[in-house]
Amino acid sequence: MTESGPAFEDLTARARIRDAAIRLFTEQGAEKTSILDIAQAAGVSGGLIRHHFGSKDGLRKACDTHVFAELMRFKEEALEKGHANPGFLPTFDARQLLYRRYVGRGMIDGSDAAAEQFREIVDGTEQYFVDSGLDVPDPRAAAAALTAMTGGLMILQDHIARALGEEPGTPEAMLRMMAAAGHIFTHPLATPELLEKAREALAKNSGEQPRKE
Repeated sequence: MTESGPAFEDLTARARIRDAAIRLFTEQGAEKTSILDIAQAAGVSGGLIRHHFGSKDGLRKACDTHVFAELMRFKEEALEKGHANPGFLPTFDARQLLYRRYVGRGMIDGSDAAAEQFREIVDGTEQYFVDSGLDVPDPRAAAAALTAMTGGLMILQDHIARALGEEPGTPEAMLRMMAAAGHIFTHPLATPELLEKAREALAKNSGEQPRKE
């Protein structure tokens, strides 16, 4: 199906190709998406795609670069508005939701760019734990676990939305999911004592000595 609408028509051919590819890569994965599929969705020829991007792999890299740059821009804008107005609540438009789903699909499909972004997020989160002076026994592991949990929400967001009775890919579903996740993060389900017992049990099973806090 070819994309339609004034906004899509006003885009350059290169941008139309990129946006059509992002949507198809998200919906069906890069491996199952052909140059012909993208050409039909963008309303261009396969030759024009090769002219602009060289190959499907080149197009995918361009999509990765665009999506990650836009998500960083969204994040920076939210931080700026949040600092300026403590009552500010971030909103999720259709494009931002699509980009988040694109990253999740990339992680499932084994995208090198998605894997690199995951490592960068872990690095940044670990550094935050260290710089903040928070009592985190293993900052690297905590950063990796937190990144995986929040990333998992993006990867599984369609399933979560349906479980909540919401329409997948809508701001309502995203906001409800993020509000629930925020509550869990700020209201731990386990006590420190229970977590310590779990650590001791794991250490015993692995033959290691329990960590002394």
